[in-house]
Formats: sequence, structure tokens, C-alpha cells
Amino acid sequence: MGKISDRCFQSSKACAARIFTGAGVDWFDLLTAALRLPDFVVVNQFTGKIIDQLFEIEHARGDPPAQWAVRHEEKVLSYHVCMALNTLIGDQLVQFAANAEVVKSSNVAKIYFPQTMTQEETALERQKYLCAADILSGIITSIDQGWVEILPYSEKLIFLRDWTGSYDFICPHFRQATFDHNIHLPYLKNADVPKSDHSYHFKRWCYFNYEGWREMDEHAAEQEFYSQGGQARDYPGEEEILRAYLSAKGRYVAPSKTAPLTEGFKKVVFGNKCLAVSDLISINRFRDFMEQENELYAKYRPQPAEQDDWRQCNQLDDIGTAPASVTWYDASAFAAAVSKVKKLPVRLPTEEEWLAITMEFRGTLQADTEGFPSSNQSRIVEKGERSADHGFFGTRYNCGEEDIPWERTKDDIAFLRSIDFGEWLLPIGAVINSRHLGAMNIAPLHFDPDQGAPNPKECDASVRWENRVSAERDRMSPSSTGAYKGMRIGFRLVYELE
Repeated sequence: MGKISDRCFQSSKACAARIFTGAGVDWFDLLTAALRLPDFVVVNQFTGKIIDQLFEIEHARGDPPAQWAVRHEEKVLSYHVCMALNTLIGDQLVQFAANAEVVKSSNVAKIYFPQTMTQEETALERQKYLCAADILSGIITSIDQGWVEILPYSEKLIFLRDWTGSYDFICPHFRQATFDHNIHLPYLKNADVPKSDHSYHFKRWCYFNYEGWREMDEHAAEQEFYSQGGQARDYPGEEEILRAYLSAKGRYVAPSKTAPLTEGFKKVVFGNKCLAVSDLISINRFRDFMEQENELYAKYRPQPAEQDDWRQCNQLDDIGTAPASVTWYDASAFAAAVSKVKKLPVRLPTEEEWLAITMEFRGTLQADTEGFPSSNQSRIVEKGERSADHGFFGTRYNCGEEDIPWERTKDDIAFLRSIDFGEWLLPIGAVINSRHLGAMNIAPLHFDPDQGAPNPKECDASVRWENRVSAERDRMSPSSTGAYKGMRIGFRLVYELE
């Protein structure tokens, strides 16, 4: 409904007479409709088997949809291509009235090309999708189900009538549901969500303040991401890309809250940004938070199997000064509590900020000494005992306090650098490995010889930095401490300085 509303009220396109929503129509229904059309063929993409009888479609319903495609002359419509054509940016799902003043009907597919592809390759790929759109338009025109008629009533009200005769309506800025102010339930209640949570503010702004054609902006944001050199391994998610795009265009301005430098934080300057950065939160500090400072959060906090047991990873007999291992929700609740008590706009760092803070670590990476992708000798985490209550394991440190591999930056910020230790970041679920500086959830491809790594004796890792998988791209479950992978995930806080 929201997409139909935007197409009708926010776009400059001519008003459609009918729009195909696909309601009540699945892929095999489209195959059936195609089989009734002359010169349309249904074929198995893997075996080459051709279906020419309607009853065979019913037998094929037990197969994965991607097996079957529609051919018409030299054009092909596959299941996955059809998904990319499910958009109202183009006109493949639209019919105009016979007397409508349409300059030119155009088909659009939501497909995006990295800069590694040549112009010839992108042109061929785009043409394949546009030809498939012609097939899709021909098929859906032949059926009644899934269509809604557009019945304008006034400049700000349009009625919709579907194929059964049922009615609905749309208006400008139509929303499917009321806004959910707590986007992290049941893991966090409102009181335990940091007010500096960028994700929450952007979602709220999009719901109440956004002006424009949302689907078109999302499409433009994706195109911009790849045109600027973005790759699948760097992909941070649709919301993050849209936020960056609207920010760059000056249409969205994130709230900027600053505060003076205070005890427990150190100043870090990079680019045009000035941050206050804490050290990692210790086991002792986190236990105090859970047991004395926020008993309400500790009481409602989901337990295994919904969320890892914090006690199993922060035991009294472990190294109390070493970093705590927590879930992303625990880290956020801690940040919210610090924000209230100290009146500071604290939050978790972004990946861009974390990499800027640790810039000197990047230059010292050496593929021949790091032991990637793993090395038992460099590991500091071991599996703890199984809980008698819920059967899950925790983690603990396997070394003494003096053996914790601390390293400090030029700004005197302490980092525990180990192959099995990471830090939580923004957005939700992003974890960066403290040793190889890539996504915690995947092997460091920037050290893989098959990924174009140079001679192992070369110290400069920047040559293969383009192979690194972003922490925003390959995230972990925010309800995990990393224990199921034999890892620990800690956190630190940052805020912007005046």
C-alpha cells in the first residue's frame, strides 16, 4: 500500500488505471498463465525439460520455484529476475487508461552493478532484465487476480478496488502500521535504548518527516553505493545505504549531540571529527552494572535460549580487569545507563570510527605472523562449563592477567588484540575482529592468498585491504556473546566532543 501511495502521490509519473500487486498470485500461477499464451514456453533451467500441459504445472509445484522459467522467443523470465522486477519505479506492473497522456512506458529492474563490471557487461545484463519485463507484462495482463484499479477521488484521496470488488484507500504519506517506538523489544525496553541510537532516529524520521518517493530514493541510494566503488562484501544494509544517501543530499540531518571531555574517556581526532573514546568495559565494571546499577534490566533481560547468559562469560573467578563479553543488547543497555547517570550522549562506535581510532594497527598487519585464519597459540579464549540450568556454554580467558595481549594507540586507547576477540559496533549486530580488523563472523579474506594477497613477507596490508569483509556487511546475532564460536565480544563507548 505504501508503494502504491508513493507511486500515485509522490512520483511525477502519469496516474495508472491499474497496478498489479501480485496478491494471491504465486510463481506457478504465472507459469500457468504463460502456458495459456501463444509462443510462451515453460522450461526447467537445469534439465531443459519443457512443460506444455497445464496439469504438469501442478506436479511442478513441489519443485523449488527457481527451477522453472518462461521463454518467449529469445527472452527469458526466471524466478529471481522476476523478484528484481517487483517494483513500481518502472511501468512493468502498471496499466494506463487508453486516453492517458503517457510520454513513454518504461521498464525498470532493481539491479546494481559494481565498478568491476565493464560497460558491455552491464548493458547486456540490463537488457536481459528489460526483456524479461516484457514477458512479465504480457503474462500479468492476461490474468485478473492480483490487480487493483486506481480510482482517484481528490488530490489527496484515491480509492482502490481489487479483482473481488473489495475497496480500500490511500492518501499521501500512507503508512502500513503505527510507528513502533521500541525497535529492540523484547531485548531492550525504552528506558534501556540509548538516545543517541542513530538507527532509531532514522527510522522515526522516515516515518514522520520523510518527504519523497521512498522506493525511488532506495533505488538511487543503491546505485550511488556501487558507483562509488561499493562491493557486496562492504554492503552495510539497505537502511544504512539510504541514510548515507539522504545525508549526502542534505535531506536528512542526524542529530548531533556533543559534550566536553570527562573522566574515563580520551580525546581522538580524525578528519573533521573529534571523539571521546573509552577503554573496553571490564568484567568487574559490567558485573557492577548488572548486579547493582540496573537490576530492572537484569531482571527482564531474556535468558538462554533467547539470549546468551551473561554470567557464564563474566564469572567471578575470571580476570576481572579483562574485557567483559556481552551481547549487543547488553552493550546498548550499559550505554543508556551511562548516558543517564553522566549526562553524556554515549553510544557504540561505528566501523568507520573504530578503524580511524586504530589506524596504526592496519599498517602493522603481517600475513606471515598473524596465524590467519586461526592459530591455537594466539587464542586467549576457552570454552567454559556447561550450565546445569539451560545446557549452554560460556567462555573465559585461558591466560593470566599479565598475558592479556593489550596494545595502545597513539592516543593511548587500549585494545585487546586477539584472533578470538571482537568489539560490538553500530549498527546492530556489527562486530569487528580486534586482530585482523575485519568482520568477526567470517575468515579474513584480506589475508587469503587466493584473494590476491601479496608475498607474506610484505608488511603492508593495505595492498589487499579491498578484500576485507566489512563488519557492517557480515554481522552476528545481537543476542550472542560469541560463545557458540569460542569467541568473546566486548565493547567500548564513544561520544562526540564539543
